[in-house]
Amino acid sequence: MFKKFAPESVGRRLNFLFRISKQHLRQEMKKLGVGEGDYAFIAILFVMDGLSQDELSRQMRVDKSYTARAVAKLEKMGMVERRPDPDEHRIKRVFLAKRAREMELDVFNVLKGWHDTLVKGIDPEELAVIQAGLDRMIENGQSALGLEPPDESFFRK
Repeated sequence: MFKKFAPESVGRRLNFLFRISKQHLRQEMKKLGVGEGDYAFIAILFVMDGLSQDELSRQMRVDKSYTARAVAKLEKMGMVERRPDPDEHRIKRVFLAKRAREMELDVFNVLKGWHDTLVKGIDPEELAVIQAGLDRMIENGQSALGLEPPDESFFRK
């Protein structure tokens, strides 16, 4: 049964794509002095600077303790700074520091370059269908798990 299902499994393909993407990004981000996983926090902050740690956790779909460790590490590296929320003193907002802002083009070039590699040879109309299908799968998965969708401004044009 599984042998028949495995070749058509979307999950298997997504998992494999995730693993090779992670391998590539680990190598390229290391050249920039950014650790594995850290670049994703930085990338979100390039788009939505000033999120709270809880908001970062929701956007990343990771637990709060993972975010706290990552933010602390990035803070030690001089990539982010935490500032108190002006309206709610218990909330700390995370902002990109100068060092991270100076890397924006380099990080963008790595991520865009990998995107271009992955979509090479795919016709724009076909790519739109693939993206729409992936979006639908994300929605289905979130719904099945009872998750709220992440902020759309990060995923939409």
